[in-house]
Amino acid sequence: MQVKNKPKTPTDTTSSVFLSRGWSSLQKTFAAFWKRKFIVLVSFALVSAALCGCYYLINRRTAATILSLEYEEASRGLTPSQTRFNIFEIQSDEVMELLTEYAGLEGEITPDELRECVSVKATHDRNVSGGTNYISTSFVVKFTTRGAARQKPAEEMLDCLCRAYREYFVKHYGFNHSILSFDVDDLKFSDEYLLTADLLEIKCGQLQKYVQLRSRESKNYQDPDTGSTFSALEQKIDNFYRYDLARLRSYIIENGIADDRAGLDSMLNYKIRMDRLVQNKMMAAYDEDNKGIRIYDAAMSAVVMIPTQDQTMKYYMSRTKTGMDNMAIHAEEQLAGASERVEQIEYNTYLTEKLKTNLSDRAKTDKVRSMIDEMKASLEQLAAEIQAVDSSYTSAKARDYIGFSEDTTGFADRVGLSGSLLCAALILLLAFVCVFMRIFLSDKEKEI
Repeated sequence: MQVKNKPKTPTDTTSSVFLSRGWSSLQKTFAAFWKRKFIVLVSFALVSAALCGCYYLINRRTAATILSLEYEEASRGLTPSQTRFNIFEIQSDEVMELLTEYAGLEGEITPDELRECVSVKATHDRNVSGGTNYISTSFVVKFTTRGAARQKPAEEMLDCLCRAYREYFVKHYGFNHSILSFDVDDLKFSDEYLLTADLLEIKCGQLQKYVQLRSRESKNYQDPDTGSTFSALEQKIDNFYRYDLARLRSYIIENGIADDRAGLDSMLNYKIRMDRLVQNKMMAAYDEDNKGIRIYDAAMSAVVMIPTQDQTMKYYMSRTKTGMDNMAIHAEEQLAGASERVEQIEYNTYLTEKLKTNLSDRAKTDKVRSMIDEMKASLEQLAAEIQAVDSSYTSAKARDYIGFSEDTTGFADRVGLSGSLLCAALILLLAFVCVFMRIFLSDKEKEI
């Protein structure tokens, strides 16, 4: 049985003609471009070069650097002074004012205008496991000249910005020097001479611990201006504590000098009573612990061994502490605390006896006041010397907390080579499409 060929529909005929015409136009377009391949290549190169030049001119107005935080607390998002780190403080008014000063643009540009020129971005802005974020310790800082800032090259403005921010960071977060500040008014809330001596001793102890810490860090550090060292300052504090302060306290006690004799006697007697209560309580606990140790089962007082596994998963018998061990440790602590209370009771009792037997005159009181004033001035001067040496030491150290590295962008990135080539290719493709459409429409008109 023969099957007759199905006649072609008008739609099939139209599609075949359209495809045939399109294929023919495409071949002609390729031929036209191939015929003028030298002109096409030159045009492509010229367009690419022009785009690279435009991109380079735009990038000349922008300078970039990598800001790195190079201290331990940075990995926790903190400053060296244990406060929260905020990179956007590089755009603060104080930094912008310093930038204006260093760039020599005072009165020519405002902090708000400069702030628009600065951009900051973390080098690692990613997250893991959903909401857990990396804490970046390096940032890309860019300065783009705009407005009045165009008077200076972008690189120069960026250098001034780095200098301004470093100074700001060292000033605010390098180290906390509040413990070194000393104000004689802090000692004026009480006129009692013994309490004033106690306050001087507390302040002296604070300075001593601070200098000892610095001396351990850098024992041989020497102030470039004064030649002072932390070891020498530590010796001065030790002399103040051992001689000046001891002499003042001894003179006050031996002469029974008090501003309010009745009030001081009442306070000392109250402290004696409270110390005795605490001492009795500690001794009672000590006696109970000793009693418990004596009645403890003799069989349990020996070394107790229990089966234990070592790192190789083998069993061995290990010694463990017993209840008697814990009671013995607690008893020693209670006895030590009771001994300290006894010393305080004896000292305060001695003070009350001196207040009763020695009655100071006006001349001795005036001498004590003069001694206190001299010691206040000496301690204030000593604190100032420590702060001067410590400031030079910490400033040099804190400057290493922030590092600036040059932008590693290569020449290809500076001129936007990949982007320029892509744009030139798109322009060439657009030209190819335009030529193709022109040939296609021309062939269609010829057929008509």
